[in-house]
Amino acid sequence: MNTVSSARSTSNFGVNDRWLFAGLLLLLFWAPLPLGSNRTWAVGVLVLWSQVLLFGAMFAWRHAADAAFARLTLFKWPVLLLGLFAALPWIQLLPLPAGVLAVVSPEALRVEQGISALQLSLDTFQTQIYAALSFAYFSCFIVALLTVRDDQRLDFMALAIVCAGLFQAVIGVLLFSVGATYRVFFFDIAHTRLFGTFGYHNHFAGYMELCLSVGIGLMLARLGTEPGQRGNWRHKLVKVFDFILSPKMRLRMMLVIMVIALVLTRSRMGNAGFFAAMLIVGLLTIVLSRKLSPATIGLIASLVVIDVLVIGSWVGLEKVVNRVRETAIVQEIGAKEESVELRTDVARHAAEIVPDFPVFGTGAGSFYNTYLRYRTPRESYWDHAHNDYVELAADNGLLGLGILGGFVLLTAAVAVKILLRRRSSLPRGIAFGSLMTIVALAIHSTVDFNLQLPANALLLVLVMAMAWLASELPGGGTASGGKERRSSSSRGKSTYRSGMQGVA
Repeated sequence: MNTVSSARSTSNFGVNDRWLFAGLLLLLFWAPLPLGSNRTWAVGVLVLWSQVLLFGAMFAWRHAADAAFARLTLFKWPVLLLGLFAALPWIQLLPLPAGVLAVVSPEALRVEQGISALQLSLDTFQTQIYAALSFAYFSCFIVALLTVRDDQRLDFMALAIVCAGLFQAVIGVLLFSVGATYRVFFFDIAHTRLFGTFGYHNHFAGYMELCLSVGIGLMLARLGTEPGQRGNWRHKLVKVFDFILSPKMRLRMMLVIMVIALVLTRSRMGNAGFFAAMLIVGLLTIVLSRKLSPATIGLIASLVVIDVLVIGSWVGLEKVVNRVRETAIVQEIGAKEESVELRTDVARHAAEIVPDFPVFGTGAGSFYNTYLRYRTPRESYWDHAHNDYVELAADNGLLGLGILGGFVLLTAAVAVKILLRRRSSLPRGIAFGSLMTIVALAIHSTVDFNLQLPANALLLVLVMAMAWLASELPGGGTASGGKERRSSSSRGKSTYRSGMQGVA
């Protein structure tokens, strides 16, 4: 107990891991570049990079193993749940006796009848890739928990995510403006809509949802929680000009550019998920906050009014609305755009896999091949279910879906708890951003497969790690009675502001 208390109150431990933190942030910039890391060689780079970070963390903490264990103990439940999900594909690859397989997955035994090596997975190659990726996500989650130990690093990590999103948005706008058409990694790309360095506009929209959500949370953290000062019109005018010339305005402009990029993707559920999440989490924050500064309310209102009505109308939000009404398949260069109705049909047929393989699924990543048994004769070939819930249940079984769902729900609960109990601006801002990412992708995942893309899945895992890190920030913890100690909160705020001067 004393060790855990020490881990909660101490943020340094005498460990020099700045290079690990820098490597983690560089990975966030790299992952989206090669088509969202959606190629086998790119997956290899991501996995290798994550293992270098993990072994680097073990080396950096070699003289403080007890402190590292104590720190991870603070996050035992998310570590346990994410670790179990990462271990599941390896279990699916284990060779099993026919008698055991007949009990745990009788349909898998029937399919693999006559094969010498019986396994839960029906596609061992894809499951091996998925197993490596899952462990890479878990490794980065652990590295984030160990390296991000104070408010300055947490803030800088959030800012790095926003900058990565801005980088993708600018690249996307430039390529879209010239109508670039090219072939990369044996994949034909035509920028008839905006999708940055990704190969699919809905994946880029999911990435923008994640980066925008973190950016909005960071903007709320920048505003702070102090009530607005009253004064005459001159004083208020000076405050307005101070805001225009401040780093907050630069951050606000970054968010505006990313909103433009999101709208130009013409992704129906990407835009719907983002704007719905912004409204839901914004209203929830107002309800949970007993005292909310006028600046915070003004920011949430401006996000809705300016981003949705003004910017959305300017860059063509009505085209997104019109696409919602369309049902025809539109043939584009190198790809097909599917209607929501068609994707729903695929998900419905794919759901038939779950009753046949209810516990462990057909094997992580195996949907690519197993769906061939369940599609209709006239149906086109689909490599994903266009519904993350259905695909996760089909590939990993209800066991895997339940474990991952528990991890996500527990993270959302922690974010809500921070919004309800904490008064420090940074934890609340990070919690807002993390909760908004969860809600946005929860909506978007009903018709798309963002969780199957390595770049988006990695970013989502790290954003959820930030929620847990915010809950254990030193100098801003919650006392047993649910109220923060005033002295600790004051120290936390002063430390955060001093850190912001260096970052912004």
